[in-house]
Amino acid sequence: MTPVEMPKANENMTEATLESWLVKEGQSVQEKQSLCTIITDKATFEMPAPCAGTVRKIYGAERSMLPVGYIMCSIGAPVEEISAEYETRNKQILEAHRGATTAASPMQAGAAAVASAAGASVVRATPAARRLAKEAGVDLAEIAKALNLSGPVGEKDVKAFLEGKK
Repeated sequence: MTPVEMPKANENMTEATLESWLVKEGQSVQEKQSLCTIITDKATFEMPAPCAGTVRKIYGAERSMLPVGYIMCSIGAPVEEISAEYETRNKQILEAHRGATTAASPMQAGAAAVASAAGASVVRATPAARRLAKEAGVDLAEIAKALNLSGPVGEKDVKAFLEGKK
């Protein structure tokens, strides 16, 4: 069984958005075949399969922000047993990432506290979506509400919102 982890695409990267899956559980894949689309603050790219096999389990949901090292899926033989260790490891990585993010960004934590005290909510969004919304002078909360989004706002969401306003 081969775990496929969120790669560290650049030196400062700690997390990225798993935008969409290009494969499904149970699907056979070839080595270097694109598995999913990943969005970082600097680029959007398709993650290649590290080996040939069957996508046994997908752990990362589409449109989710995942830390570097998070196991997004596992590839193996159709009869190969899936290790429960992968889910345990992912929980540990998420907890460590949340702790590091909170400790590393007290200003963001303070801003979130101020926003929640004011009755507003902090909207999760990809860096590309934040940039595009800022350039267009649009509030991310307005986009999330208008499109009834439950996950992070993506660049496609901002573009769809702006097209709908025209």
